[in-house]
Amino acid sequence: MRPTRTAAAVAAVLAAVAAGPLATAQPAVAAPAPVPAPAKLSDDFNGDGYRDLVLLGGTYQKDYRVDVVYGTANGPGTRVQTIHQSQAAIPGTTEEGDFFGQSATSADLDRDGYADLIVASPGEAVGTATRRGGLTVVWGGPGGLGSGTVFHSPVPVANTDQKQGDAFGREVVAGDFDGDGDQDLAAVSESRDGGVVLLKGPFTRAGKTAGHALLGKNYGLLQVDRLVAGRVDADSATDLYIVGDDTSDSDNDEHAYLHRGGAAFATRASSVRIPDPSPKTGAFSRGPVAAALGDFDKDGYGDLAVGRAAAPNDKERGYVVVQYGGATGPNTARKPVKFTQDTAGVPGVSENGDLFGYSLAAGDVNDDGYADLAVGAPGEDLGSARDAGAVTVLFGRAGGLTGTGSKAYDQNKPGIGGSVERDDNFGNDLRMADYNRDGRADLMVETDDWVGNKLGMVHLLKGSASGITGTGSKDYTANSLKLSYNTFGGWFAR
Repeated sequence: MRPTRTAAAVAAVLAAVAAGPLATAQPAVAAPAPVPAPAKLSDDFNGDGYRDLVLLGGTYQKDYRVDVVYGTANGPGTRVQTIHQSQAAIPGTTEEGDFFGQSATSADLDRDGYADLIVASPGEAVGTATRRGGLTVVWGGPGGLGSGTVFHSPVPVANTDQKQGDAFGREVVAGDFDGDGDQDLAAVSESRDGGVVLLKGPFTRAGKTAGHALLGKNYGLLQVDRLVAGRVDADSATDLYIVGDDTSDSDNDEHAYLHRGGAAFATRASSVRIPDPSPKTGAFSRGPVAAALGDFDKDGYGDLAVGRAAAPNDKERGYVVVQYGGATGPNTARKPVKFTQDTAGVPGVSENGDLFGYSLAAGDVNDDGYADLAVGAPGEDLGSARDAGAVTVLFGRAGGLTGTGSKAYDQNKPGIGGSVERDDNFGNDLRMADYNRDGRADLMVETDDWVGNKLGMVHLLKGSASGITGTGSKDYTANSLKLSYNTFGGWFAR
């Protein structure tokens, strides 16, 4: 469409005509087309101002599917969109071992004002590489999520195992990592040169990006457990912690490697060692790793929480360690703080198999300006119910997190749906976000609860002035959402 001429431009043309042939009118200069503002919420796919909930791990045929529960003024509602690779709008075919939805994130990648969903399928075969992997971007719009475009790994096959590929996308997070205003993607690549790959925005529906960078050049051989994106220092660019181990070094310990957002993002800025639960051997015992980023002491810098739930040399009792942030990254002048169920004020007792720290989520649940930390212990026994599960919320305050005033939640608490049963694993995964726009983070809890003959229940526990509450809570199952599938949920997009 041609731009509308302004009244001043029309007047100039008329004046030129009236002045005769010696007066030449200058043509009106068309204003450049405005650049759409990026979506205000990274997970609002239809632009209605409410967060949408993405659930991963439900099964479809012999692989996974993704369920999107669209938001309302009272949190996620009843409108559900299911996405899998056998749909015409989604590239690929559902195949066993693709692991479509093993990880996912969301961001407005094309700056059209609608968040887009990025779904990884790290087991996807490409050519002769059986685990080459890929990222499917499902584009948002006024009606919600629509068609998809696949972005493959930029790492040459020659630099990966020819048969096994690089499992591109096993972990994926979004953010403006290079600080140019466009949303980028950081994804794990299990290759010699990749480690973590930065795909630079903006992205197009034709499968184009603004380029890429390989973060693995900063390491020998990088084994990644978690990617954690967010604000660590005070600038506007997104920072990234890579939680894992550079296996080429001599200490064989777990670290959190920081890449600061901006022009130098591809270069590792600093690292901090995750405390070793096994001082006798000096070797870190690998197991499930959870991580979350939040400003727990409200000093303007992001603090990193890492959960270690199943370290055999720590008798599987689990713990959470918090490394506070500073102006340039981890504040190494402050010693990391460790939390267990034996920490003063933390409910419960540290026991074998509790899996305290198996899942983590950070957010301000009481709107006091301090980020709070939710810690899942899905192996917690409650009475005779083995592995019933529980979640503990630690509150942020001046000086940071402490056990003082922390609260535990399980399916025995008033207002929380379901009942305490063996192997429910309440707290298997966690997510915090403000789903009802009241200024407080709400807590989503995933559990392996059986409802009839269908597996999976997800709880919404609302934030309040006093913290998380069961009052007004909601729960979601395959039956309540009228899904025909026998499984629902498993873990959340990040």
